[in-house]
Amino acid sequence: TPSASQVGFFNPVVLLDLNRSNNEINHIQSNAYFQLKPFDWLTLKTSYGVDYLLVDNDLFWNPYHGDGQSYNGYATSNFGKYKSSLWTTTAQFDHSFGDKHNVSLLVGSEEQRRTSLGYGVNRQNLSDSAYNLIQAGFTTNNSAGAAFGENYLLSSFGRLTYNYNKKYFLSGNVRQDEYSALGQKKGTFWGAAAAWEITREKFWETSGLSHVFSSFKLKGSYGKVGNIGGIGDYSPYSTYASGLYGGAASLYFSSVGNPLLKWETSKKTDIGFNFGMFKERFNAEFAWYNNDIDNLILNVPQSPSTGLPSFPPLNVGTMYNKGIEITLSGTPVATRDFTWNSSFNLTYNTNQVTSLAPGLSVIQTTTSGSETVSETLAGYSLGYLWVIRTGGVDPGTGKRIFINSAGTKVYYQNYVPTGLPKQYAYSTTADGLTPYVSPVTGGSAITQAADAVLYKNTQPKEYGGWSNTFHYKGFDLDVLITYQAGFWVYYGSDAGLHDQRYWNNATDILNYWSKPGDVSKYPKPVYGDNVSNGSAMPLDINVFKGDFIKLRNLQLSYNIPERILERVKLAKARFYVSGQNLAIKTQYPGPDPEVSSNGGGNNNQGVDRNTVANGRTITVGVNIGF
Repeated sequence: TPSASQVGFFNPVVLLDLNRSNNEINHIQSNAYFQLKPFDWLTLKTSYGVDYLLVDNDLFWNPYHGDGQSYNGYATSNFGKYKSSLWTTTAQFDHSFGDKHNVSLLVGSEEQRRTSLGYGVNRQNLSDSAYNLIQAGFTTNNSAGAAFGENYLLSSFGRLTYNYNKKYFLSGNVRQDEYSALGQKKGTFWGAAAAWEITREKFWETSGLSHVFSSFKLKGSYGKVGNIGGIGDYSPYSTYASGLYGGAASLYFSSVGNPLLKWETSKKTDIGFNFGMFKERFNAEFAWYNNDIDNLILNVPQSPSTGLPSFPPLNVGTMYNKGIEITLSGTPVATRDFTWNSSFNLTYNTNQVTSLAPGLSVIQTTTSGSETVSETLAGYSLGYLWVIRTGGVDPGTGKRIFINSAGTKVYYQNYVPTGLPKQYAYSTTADGLTPYVSPVTGGSAITQAADAVLYKNTQPKEYGGWSNTFHYKGFDLDVLITYQAGFWVYYGSDAGLHDQRYWNNATDILNYWSKPGDVSKYPKPVYGDNVSNGSAMPLDINVFKGDFIKLRNLQLSYNIPERILERVKLAKARFYVSGQNLAIKTQYPGPDPEVSSNGGGNNNQGVDRNTVANGRTITVGVNIGF
C-alpha cells in the first residue's frame, strides 16, 4: 500500500481547530421618491434608490499542517464594495371622455449605475506562529482581491394604453436603452398588446354564463426586448493588466473584447385567456408563448493558435423558447377569522438552439477551467451534456466497459509501468504515460473527442410553484413550494468521490467487483485509476435526473392589534420568523440539483462539481412603523 506521504491526506482536526475562513456582509438598501399631482389628469414622480453590498473576507491557514504548511503560514484579507443606484423619473397622463373611453400615457427616463471596487492583501511566511492575524509579522506580501468595474444603463420609455368601456383594451410601448458594456450600445425595443373582456358583451350576459364566470378575457401580445445578462463591464474592449515579473513592473494582454458586440434580442408572441369564476373566488390563466432569440451572446472558445488570453463575447446565433403557462389561483376558504389564498403555476418549456454563426458548428464550454461537459449546437437545447457512454462492469475481469462511437463495447486496461509490481497499476502518471482502452474485440483507445455523445438536456422542461397564504386573526402563514422537472445534472463530485487516487471515497464504492462472476456497479479498485469512474473523462454514470420539489419559503408572522398599538403610539408592529430552502425532495444524489458550478454561465448549466447547496436561512425580525 502507498505510504501516508504518497497519499497526502491532511488531518481535518488540525484544520478545523487552527484554520478559519470568515465572511462578513453588510447590505444597505434605501429608496425615496417625490410625487406631484398638479392636475387630476397628470402625475409627476421621481424616485431614487441605492443598494450597497459591503463584503469583508478573512482567511487564515496555519503553518503546521495542511494547505498553509508549504507557505509557513498563509493569510488573506480583502474588502469589496458593490454599489448600484437607480433614478427613475416619470410623467403619467390619465384621461377619460364620453364615459367609455379611457386613455393613459406614461413617459419617463431611467438611469442605472453599478460599481464594484475591491482590494486586499495576501501574506505568507509567518514570523511568529503564536499569531494568526493578518496584522502579524509575515515576510511575503501580495495583493489580493483587487477588483474594479463600472457600468451604466440609460433608458427612455413610453407606454400608451386605451380601453373602451373596460371591454376592448389596446396598449403599446417603446423604449430606447444605451448600455456602456456593449460595443453597439443603443437598442430600441417595442411591444403591442390587445385584449377583449367578453363578459361585458350583451350576448354573454343573456347566455347565463355570467352566473358562473365573473370575467373572461382573451388577450395577445407581441414585443421585442433586449438582454445584456452575463457580460462583463468592459466587454467591447481588449484590456491589459499590470503586474510584477522578477520584481520589475510588467504589462500583459489580459482579456480580449468585441467592439461589435450588440444587444441580444427576443421577439416574443403571447396568446391566451384568463377567467374568473364565482365572483373571482377562483381565477385561471392560460397562455401559449413563442420567444425567438437572436444575436445570442456567448463567450466562444478560440483556437489556442490565436494566442488570445480569454474567450471573447460574440453574437453567435439564434434560439427559441416556446411552451405554455398555466396559473390557477383562488380563495378556497374565506370566513370572518380565517382566510386561505392559494396560487399554482406551471410552465412547460421547449428550448432549442436553431443556428450558430457561420463557420461555428459547436461551442464547448468548460467547468471551472477544467473538464468540458457542455456543448451547444444547432438542433439541441443550450448547454447539452456531452459524455462518454458506459456498459457497466465486465463480470469476468472487473473492468469498466466503455462504448465507443461505433457502438462497440471496450474495457479499460490499467497501464502498468515497466518494472513496477501489478498492485501499482496507474491510469495516468506524472511522467506523462497515457492511459489506453483495450477492446474486448479489438479497437482503439477511448477519447472524449472521438467517442463522447450528446447525452442529456440540462434545461428544465417543466417548472413552477405553489404559493399559499393562511390568515387567522393576527397571524399570517406564507408557504411557497417550487419545482423543476425534465432536466439532468452532471454530478462531477460523484467522479471525485469514486476516484482511485488519494481522494476520500464514498462508502458505496465498498460494493466493488472482487471476483469473477460478480455483478457490481463499480470496477475492481486499482490505486491511481482516475478513468474508470469518470474523473479523467466525463461518463454517463455520473449523470442524474435533477427533478426536485423544494420548500422555498416559509414565514409565520403576527401583527399586533391596533388597540395595543394605539397605547404605545405605533402605527404598526409585526413580528415574524421565516426560512428559505428548508427542505427538498429529489432523487438527485448531490446536495442540490438547482445549483451550478458555473454560476450564471448561460451555456454550461447543469454541472455540479463540488458545489455548495443553496443555503438554508432562518430569519427572525420585527417591522415597526411610527
